[in-house]
Amino acid sequence: MNFADRLLTRVAETRPIVVGIDPDFNLMPKIFLPSSSSPTDVIDALAGFSKAVIDAVHRLAPALKFQSAYYEQYGSPGITALAQSIAYAKEKGLLIILDVKRGDIGSTSDAYGRAYLAGYTELAEGLRLTSDLAVDAITVNPFLGEDTLRSFVDLAIEHEKGLFILVKTSNPGSGMLQDRVIDGISVSERLAGMVERLGAGKGIGKTGYSCVGAVVGATYPAEATRLRTLMPRTIHLVPGVGAQGGRIETTKANFDERGMGAIIPISRAITYPSNRELSSSEYQQALGNAIKSYDRMLGHAGEAFPRTNM
Repeated sequence: MNFADRLLTRVAETRPIVVGIDPDFNLMPKIFLPSSSSPTDVIDALAGFSKAVIDAVHRLAPALKFQSAYYEQYGSPGITALAQSIAYAKEKGLLIILDVKRGDIGSTSDAYGRAYLAGYTELAEGLRLTSDLAVDAITVNPFLGEDTLRSFVDLAIEHEKGLFILVKTSNPGSGMLQDRVIDGISVSERLAGMVERLGAGKGIGKTGYSCVGAVVGATYPAEATRLRTLMPRTIHLVPGVGAQGGRIETTKANFDERGMGAIIPISRAITYPSNRELSSSEYQQALGNAIKSYDRMLGHAGEAFPRTNM
């Protein structure tokens, strides 16, 4: 099934809030901290935290967004923990978005695509290695140009996976490049046209949306209105709510007139309650309450956000 169809089906069953997992030992409840700096203890701590989040949210959210850098910072133990966490999320039936922001020349993009989208690499004739980092979708950086994105798009279509291409990011300095106007159109608007074009044809699912999505930050709702018009068949991944200062009430601009076409990843504002002394069960309860709180705020932002399981 087309990735957009799978994602929007899950959204309709739950809510458009995606839970982000960004492991940070300085913020997570102390019960999840490693007992030593040994690789085994670090792996167990990272995977244990991730699994606690997954257990708490797998019936409440359509997908998870793992921020790869938060695992990579711990070296090979972090990558091992990420692979274990991905496997556990798959067992729980969650769609997985890996935030890696990859982008490079064609052959390198092919290699990234095999790791994350195809899920295997051919070692020799008749010999194949399966990737334990294969997910349902990844984030992609378009800075090197459209030609570097085509292999990602081809692999996403072939393997029924998804992409979210950076178009208008949530950081304060994004305007330096993305708002620059060239020949009467901003860079982000030009990127929007490219994303919509790349996702056309075989990328379109039965919902009318494409497997090629766009990252459009919650911190710029005025721009989101224009970008929604330019990308009518593109799902928006809308970061920036919570810790980055974006307000969930303003994300209405990212949705279409039916209340579809956008997902809102929230990480620290959900996964890091102020009380770090919580037990595991108390922590999981706090996560569930946080998701439902954001869901109520989102419901007040628009009239038709579709979900059947509150």
